[in-house]
Amino acid sequence: MRRAWAKLGGQLGLACIGIGLLLIGLAWNGAAGVDFVSGQIPYLLSGGFLGLSLVVVGVGLIVVENSRKDRSLLQAELRELNTAITRLAAAVSAGAGGTNGKSAAHAVNDMVVLGRTSFHRPDCRLADGKSLPESTLEAARAEGLSPCRICNPDPAAVLNQ
Repeated sequence: MRRAWAKLGGQLGLACIGIGLLLIGLAWNGAAGVDFVSGQIPYLLSGGFLGLSLVVVGVGLIVVENSRKDRSLLQAELRELNTAITRLAAAVSAGAGGTNGKSAAHAVNDMVVLGRTSFHRPDCRLADGKSLPESTLEAARAEGLSPCRICNPDPAAVLNQ
């Protein structure tokens, strides 16, 4: 039902434009049938101005209907953007708190994936496909987690970079 009302503005606008052009044509035809100017003026004033005002109102209705449609599309895109930003903020807050003053290359290499009792490299096959939190190597050590025996995230390799 709401969609029918939403399209009504554009349809009414087109109807007003059509009726306005018809009235302008009738006024022109009526004025053309009279030989003297004082007899033509009433046709042009009544039919011409009424037709012109209906055309202007019709164009206004179409512009308003298109503006509403554009606004609803923009609102939908802004909702999607807000959702994406919220997800990004949650992912960033779930990850490491910061780089602790290190360069970006060192911060990426310091990232480990936390399991229940051990920590893994992000590309470890044991952590692959699981939704595990990421943290820094130092934070994993501070929590008392042991390094994975399969991927062996070697802290010496990270510190030597």
